Amino acid sequence: MTTDFISTFSWLDSSESERKAVMELVSALNEPGTLDELGIGSIRDTIADVLFPGTSTIQTRARYFLFIPWISQMVEARPRANSDQLARQLELQLCDALSKAHGAGEGVIGREARESLQRWPSSIYWVGLERWGIRREPGSIPSHQDARRRPSTLLRAMSTPDDPVEERRYESADGAPSRWAKLPPPPEGFPDNATFNLSPEEGRFLQDSIELKHPQTYLAHVLREADANDICDADYPWTHASAMATPPALAAWLHDAELFSLVHQGAAHLYNLMQAEALEDDERCGSISTDLAGWFADIQDVRRNLEEWDRVAMWQRLRTANPRLRQATIAFADRWYSLVISMAQPPTDPGANAEARFRIRERELALKGLRARLTYPDALKAKPGYPSSGRLTFRWPQVQRIVADILEPLKAP
Repeated sequence: MTTDFISTFSWLDSSESERKAVMELVSALNEPGTLDELGIGSIRDTIADVLFPGTSTIQTRARYFLFIPWISQMVEARPRANSDQLARQLELQLCDALSKAHGAGEGVIGREARESLQRWPSSIYWVGLERWGIRREPGSIPSHQDARRRPSTLLRAMSTPDDPVEERRYESADGAPSRWAKLPPPPEGFPDNATFNLSPEEGRFLQDSIELKHPQTYLAHVLREADANDICDADYPWTHASAMATPPALAAWLHDAELFSLVHQGAAHLYNLMQAEALEDDERCGSISTDLAGWFADIQDVRRNLEEWDRVAMWQRLRTANPRLRQATIAFADRWYSLVISMAQPPTDPGANAEARFRIRERELALKGLRARLTYPDALKAKPGYPSSGRLTFRWPQVQRIVADILEPLKAP
């Protein structure tokens, strides 16, 4: 399977606005789906990017993939306006309209924070818009706004006349290259009357965008095979019915995701147990020990699958998809797998599985230095609380909502 998600920043200049934009993009790539205490986030995010390109854990609803281009085009249509101020004004109007239409708990970004919002919808969806082929011109939001004041020579250089169907998606009314794919028109009165409900035309546009750019991914496969009524029935991507009919290359990624998620969960549980022991938190020790025992039972249920797991092939796929994966991260994950396979009992007793505990402590110390909570009491006191030890889902909850949004208007009448 071909993957193309590795970002490069060769388009940046040295201006302060561009430097800030790069940091924003880098931040967007650091998914906060779990607290990455043991430094496996790069593996988690690589798998998620391959399965679900263009998504992130802080995205909420599918129609934002249209809201942001519509707002950007409204800003572009007023070249003499303060682009940043106008964009913020329109995003706040959008927030107000969505809050009125849907209320709390429906994915309205900025409903509570409003002007003090740290991550605006445009920044949350900006990378995904390029990944889905909706935004054609690469670059940060400031560079995009600056470019509206000059002819898009970059777009002309990127033109591919040998692919007329693809090019027509990006032509403006006068035949010149456009910075956006040909979007469905915004509803009348946008953004003041916006809702999350996609029209059939909009649903087909988003599905076609994904199919065109990423046809071999699980995101495209789910959109082809799933139903708006059943997409939320599965807790994990590999347990959804559509996983039963994936091609071999995609099935291998799902298999890796499933086993990596289960194996790593034990490391997360043990990290929390060691922290509870250091805090002398007996109640939490008992609760986490129970979780560890349940995890160990799950390991035994799939032991044969784990023993036959071709991790060499997995690491090769991961390195191909993300050459920036650090060897130390791979070494820790692979060593933890070996320890899991050799465990005769869950690592709940401080006197048993000493090497497993040593590896957890060593890994945190290597990552955090003086901030390592398992090594330095002051660090433990400075940052109380237990990180999530649930299984990795690789953005599946966010994808379920987005896929449901896209498929809902496409239901057969």
